[in-house]
Amino acid sequence: MEKKIKRFQRLATLRKRDISKEITNSNLLENEITKNKNLIDQINTIMDSSKDDPSKKIISSGYFKNNAQLLNTLQSQKNIATNRNKYLLNEKQITQKKILINNLKKNKAEEKTLEYQKSFVRELERRNNK
Repeated sequence: MEKKIKRFQRLATLRKRDISKEITNSNLLENEITKNKNLIDQINTIMDSSKDDPSKKIISSGYFKNNAQLLNTLQSQKNIATNRNKYLLNEKQITQKKILINNLKKNKAEEKTLEYQKSFVRELERRNNK
């Protein structure tokens, strides 16, 4: 009986450690998501500011080519950042699910520990009463 109690106590401790790791991962993912959103906003700001001013009627071909190249590069960087953001959000959801699952398993292990402890105490009392 004591072995079962210790086993479930160890299991609960391991689950607590797993939860801590997953919470840390979730916080790191949240920081990366925030950085990524800021990057996307900065790219959008640069793209908006580099658009042609409608008051200019004549544009040099070199300027147009450089501006088009810049916008193309920025758009590809924005696409990469958007895809990364989707991936990070998906990973965060997976991490949140892991936290919930480990929390449930930890609670079950703690309940089993208490159950076995109560059974052990009852058994000891019954032996002492005999």
